[in-house]
Amino acid sequence: MQMIAQYEVTDFNDWQTAFNADAEARRDAGLTVLQIWQNADKATHAFVLFEVNDRKRAKDWITRSDALHSDDAGTVTSASHHFLKTA
Repeated sequence: MQMIAQYEVTDFNDWQTAFNADAEARRDAGLTVLQIWQNADKATHAFVLFEVNDRKRAKDWITRSDALHSDDAGTVTSASHHFLKTA
């Protein structure tokens, strides 16, 4: 299963630095980053494609990330996460 996340951020480079610093928490949640994109038309939009090994742990990571805000250094203004499966 995969998950795609969309983030509205204050600054893409600052967000990516904070995102990279949270790598251990993502690994602990069973998430593997497959790809990161920056919107070509709006530099404050980031998209991340994850491989999900454990949906419950991934959901817990999302809840933790939404609650703490410290893991993104205050760079995320909104986020959405969508679990996907191959059709």
